Amino acid sequence: MDANHTRVAILAASSEQGETLRGLLQPVGLQVVHCGGLGEDALAQLDASTADVLLVDLGGEVEAEVALIDALLEHSSLPMMFHDSSPQGGRTSPQWARRLAGKLSAMAAEAPVEAVAAVAAEAAPAVPQATPAELNVWVLGASLGGPQAVREFLAAVDADLPVAFVLAQHIGANHVQTLADQLDRISPFRVMVGRQGHALRHGEVVLAPADRQLKLTSDGYVALGEAPAEAIYSPSIDHVMQAVAATHGASGGAIVFSGMGDDGAEGCVAVARAGGVVWAQDTQSCVISSMPDHARKTHTVTYSAKPRDIAAHLLAFYQDA
Repeated sequence: MDANHTRVAILAASSEQGETLRGLLQPVGLQVVHCGGLGEDALAQLDASTADVLLVDLGGEVEAEVALIDALLEHSSLPMMFHDSSPQGGRTSPQWARRLAGKLSAMAAEAPVEAVAAVAAEAAPAVPQATPAELNVWVLGASLGGPQAVREFLAAVDADLPVAFVLAQHIGANHVQTLADQLDRISPFRVMVGRQGHALRHGEVVLAPADRQLKLTSDGYVALGEAPAEAIYSPSIDHVMQAVAATHGASGGAIVFSGMGDDGAEGCVAVARAGGVVWAQDTQSCVISSMPDHARKTHTVTYSAKPRDIAAHLLAFYQDA
C-alpha cells in the first residue's frame, strides 16, 4: 500500500494540532478520513471511520490521557502511532511529514492477512518473502531490567544486520505498544507489536503480545493463539524460543537479557538442539541476572557480554559467516 492509498485517522489533544497534522499529511499523499479529539466520544468516532492506520497526537498530555490510551490499545485493531507535537516533542516540517507518511503507510501495509486479501486487487504485486530457512530469526528474552538492556542492544545494532528479532518481554498487556513505540524511536530496526498474519522480515523487531501466544507458521508468518492457561510468565519466553526453534532451526538464535526467574532456560535448550546459537547478557551488567544465569546453567550459552557488546558480536557473527 503506497501513501496515496493509505487512509489515516487522526486523534489530537486539540483541534489546532489535528488540523496542523492534516495540513502536513494530505500534501504528501495520505488520505485523512477522520480528524477528531481525545474526548469521550473518540472511540465511537473512530469506529465509524474507514481508516487503515491511526495517528494519536498527545501534545504533551500523556498523563492526562492514560485511560484513553489504554482504551485505544484494547479497543481498536488499527495499527497506531503516538506523536507529541508539543514544543518538548519537537517541531513539525514537510520533511518530517514525508518521513511520518512513509511510516504510517508501512504500518497500514502490515494489516492482517484477511484484510490484505480484501484489497489485493488494488495493491502492488507482493515482494516474494524469504522462506524460514532463508530468514535469520533471533529471540530476545527479557524480564525485570530487560527494557533498558534491550534498548541499549537495539540502539547499537547495525541497520543492515540480516536478522529479524522477536522480543518476548515480561510486561503488562497494556504496555506492550508503548514499549514498541519507545524502542522504535531509538533503533535503526522497525519495531512493532506482533499481529496475526505479519510476515517476518530482516530489519524488524516484533514484540510478542502479553495476552496471546505468539507462534510462527511454516511459511514465515506470525500466528497468535490463546495464551496457555498453565503459563507462569506472560509472554512465555520459553514458548517463543520453542516456536522459533521449530520453524527456523539453525537459522534461529536466542539472547537472554536481565530478568528474574528461569523463563527462557528450556527455550535455550530447544534453540541449541535445533542448531541455533544462544547468547546471554553478562551477570555484571544485569539488574537481575537470574534469567541469564539459568540459561548459562543449561550449557547452551556460548557468549556473554554487555548489551552493546552483544550487538557488535552479532554483526561480526554474520560478517564472518
